[in-house]
Amino acid sequence: MTTQRSTLSTGDIERLRRALVHKRDALVAAQQASRPQQLALGELESEEGDAAEQIIEQDGALQLAAFDAALFSEVEHALAKIEAGKYGVSEESGAPIPLERLEALPWARRTLEEEERKR
Repeated sequence: MTTQRSTLSTGDIERLRRALVHKRDALVAAQQASRPQQLALGELESEEGDAAEQIIEQDGALQLAAFDAALFSEVEHALAKIEAGKYGVSEESGAPIPLERLEALPWARRTLEEEERKR
């Protein structure tokens, strides 16, 4: 792997850092807001007809929480890369990740071409 330097300007990196911080804060707020609902789902006593609906709601809430936790981890990883001066380059090849990709997905770890090959 040949590591290249990012082609991002200091302004680009700062703008993307702010977007990542905003996303992280939104994920934390969503988690805090859903906590009472998650607790309520686990505590509800219901009639048999409602049991299946509760299970479906609980499963959906758990899947969303798992997705949010994974996304939170990706956002934190991207912020750590900014702090380390390694943001904006592919973790696979070391090639610069285009600004357009990072604007769409600021926590991207690879170029679009590399990501598509992984699928």
